[in-house]
Amino acid sequence: MAREVSPCTWLLKASLLFMAVVISVTEPLHCAQCTEEKLALCPQVPAECPELAREPGCGCCLTCALKRGEPCGVYTARCGKALSCHVKPGEPRPIQALTRGQGICMDADDLQKLRTSDATEIKDYSEHENTAPEGSDSTQDQLSPFLRLFPDGLDKFDAWNAIMYERMKAKKLFERRKSKDQPQGPCQKELYKAMDRLAKVQQRTGEDLYRFHIPNCNRNGFYHSKQCETALDGERGKCWCVYPLTGKKIPGSPENRGEINCQQYLNAQE
Repeated sequence: MAREVSPCTWLLKASLLFMAVVISVTEPLHCAQCTEEKLALCPQVPAECPELAREPGCGCCLTCALKRGEPCGVYTARCGKALSCHVKPGEPRPIQALTRGQGICMDADDLQKLRTSDATEIKDYSEHENTAPEGSDSTQDQLSPFLRLFPDGLDKFDAWNAIMYERMKAKKLFERRKSKDQPQGPCQKELYKAMDRLAKVQQRTGEDLYRFHIPNCNRNGFYHSKQCETALDGERGKCWCVYPLTGKKIPGSPENRGEINCQQYLNAQE
């Protein structure tokens, strides 16, 4: 007969497990090295580009840098010199705004004007160094503890790590609901396992971790129809369409590194 575990004991173990995951995954993941072979495959940059910048994410090639006032985000080109990508003050979902390219390339004067015109504390989201999965629901309040975790030596806000933190928030919510015997959605369960796997892999030395999938869940614990792979090897991760209730790939839907309108494939199944 199995010994019954008291709720207090279970919650203590769950808290320790969550803290272990936080400690292990807050170490930034580094991009793969840009080899001569990768650089040889880079397309020629248009001659009319006034300024060049490295590709977003872990890309190795050069692209045209964005100008002041132009929209920016996780998947867009980088902002030019003396510019950085910021979300507007008061943005309720800053990470989602970044993944959708709804940030703005600003200089120091622009940022100062925003700070003086809005009494609300502004979170700075500088240009990212890694590619991030889409579909986050983070709020400004959720990001505050993340920023406190990285107070030193972080000159540029890493959007990918912020999304990782948001995923850990989801994992913690999973633990809380589980302790209350609330039903868990299938995506939440997969997310829980994925975070544990990622933590274990990062704890091992000598392992390359350049591609992995973190489930993109909605607030009800089910799947967003668009799922994407996180890639740190210089290429954008692949995306595919799934059924929200099961997470299984929708037959006939593509799997590529471009934009996918998963809703049209869902509608075709009805």
